[in-house]
Amino acid sequence: MDLVRKLILDKLEQMGVTMKEASLHIGRAHSFLYQFLKRGTPAELREKDRIKLAELLGVSQNELRGPSTTLPKRNYEKKPSSSSHGLVDVTSQQAHSRRLNDLVPGAELFGQMDLPILGTAQGGADGALILSELAVDWVARPAVLLRVRDGYGMIVSGDSMSPEHKAGSIALINPHLPPRVGDSCVFRSDRQEDGRNLALIREYRGQTETHWKVHQHNPPKDSQLKKSDWQIVHRTVGNYFP
Repeated sequence: MDLVRKLILDKLEQMGVTMKEASLHIGRAHSFLYQFLKRGTPAELREKDRIKLAELLGVSQNELRGPSTTLPKRNYEKKPSSSSHGLVDVTSQQAHSRRLNDLVPGAELFGQMDLPILGTAQGGADGALILSELAVDWVARPAVLLRVRDGYGMIVSGDSMSPEHKAGSIALINPHLPPRVGDSCVFRSDRQEDGRNLALIREYRGQTETHWKVHQHNPPKDSQLKKSDWQIVHRTVGNYFP
């Protein structure tokens, strides 16, 4: 399987989205992605389809561009152990580490200065942040939000999610991606009785019918948020220092 198709399948599985749902989302027939991914028809995605699918998956459209290439060999190294986990996939392990900890370099921000940045301040209950109603700044877009409608950034206050999101950094947010276990998300409670908008950044750990299961890094703590209080969940796709 080529890199483009492997990426799409992996992203759809991570998001819990079916090929049919994704096909309809990008304005295609329900079998479009099945034909492309499983039968190789068409051989490559058209630009219009790449743009829409990239927005859905939260990737750069260039990552979906052909001509397709074969998958690289995985780089394994032996790990002293008598268990079946003695072989470690170094490539995927390093990629996971980069996803969680690395900041987006300023050089990777490009395009128009049209990404809104929302300000925050400490003051909400249980570590919640008071979120500005209007943008306090506008910056150039990173690749992960280049064509994402309603994408935004949020200034991080406090170190409850450090080192992934440090105080003073900007969390990059794609409001269209569903929460995914292991990723940090912004949980929002809009329009309190006093007119304030509140936000929390926490690692998503799952959900019940009535609650979000979440985790904070510093200090380590598992908790639950009432869905009736925290109605909106947006996934973060990066983080950088301005």
